[in-house]
Amino acid sequence: MPQLPRLLRDAWLSRLLLRSQRGDRDAFRELYRALYEPVSRYLRRRVSHPAEAEDLVGQVFLRLLESLDRVDPRKGTVFAYALSMARNALVDDARRRTGRVPEEAAAAVPDSELGPLDRLVGDEDAARVRSELARLPAETQELLMLRFGDGLRFSEIAQMLGLNEAAVRQRTSRAVRELRARWDAGLAGGALANDG
Repeated sequence: MPQLPRLLRDAWLSRLLLRSQRGDRDAFRELYRALYEPVSRYLRRRVSHPAEAEDLVGQVFLRLLESLDRVDPRKGTVFAYALSMARNALVDDARRRTGRVPEEAAAAVPDSELGPLDRLVGDEDAARVRSELARLPAETQELLMLRFGDGLRFSEIAQMLGLNEAAVRQRTSRAVRELRARWDAGLAGGALANDG
């Protein structure tokens, strides 16, 4: 997908969707190409095997094609709709394999996509962040991953999770404050341990 400001991206995707709904196959191919990378990245971050992620990506786009006439870009962004479909495919896959939905299915903390030097320097902090995130409820983990891991706007998260935007903002703010307090408490505890 070209690097466009979000408002332009959303308008462009909406136009592609509308053309696709009118039967324009080229528009659907372009919509597929535009959404493939974000959908694939979302799933790769949450699935341990690349082949599984690719299977899920295929399911998402098949579902998108099958439900094309029901997608209304006035009810939310096409981008968030596609990621909602990816989230649902992930949950459905987990349910099919285990007979239940694991809490962490949609909230898995992704592996770092940093370079080797950044990874080396940040491994300790990243491990600590993962540890603190793991202590949060699965819904809060997912909310934080959608906001900070996937870079979604509050309105897109609200659309995906069926919440109102104010609730998403409030829950995110509360979770960040809680994580910051835990982080600060851990740093203070570490400083005291080093002084002793």
